Amino acid sequence: MLVRLRWFLLGAVSSAGVLGWLAVKVKRARERLTPANLARRGARSFADMLDAVAERVAPGGD
Repeated sequence: MLVRLRWFLLGAVSSAGVLGWLAVKVKRARERLTPANLARRGARSFADMLDAVAERVAPGGD
């Protein structure tokens, strides 16, 4: 009987730990996915793409 209780408690504690970790991950993802952050990230990636194109097109840029 004590073996079953030990496994039950181990499962309950590990489940609580995983749920806590998952809650933190979801909270951080929600903070990253705000409209302002998405717009900023899109603008930055577009600017990086333009920089890469400019380097390839630049004369003598070998």
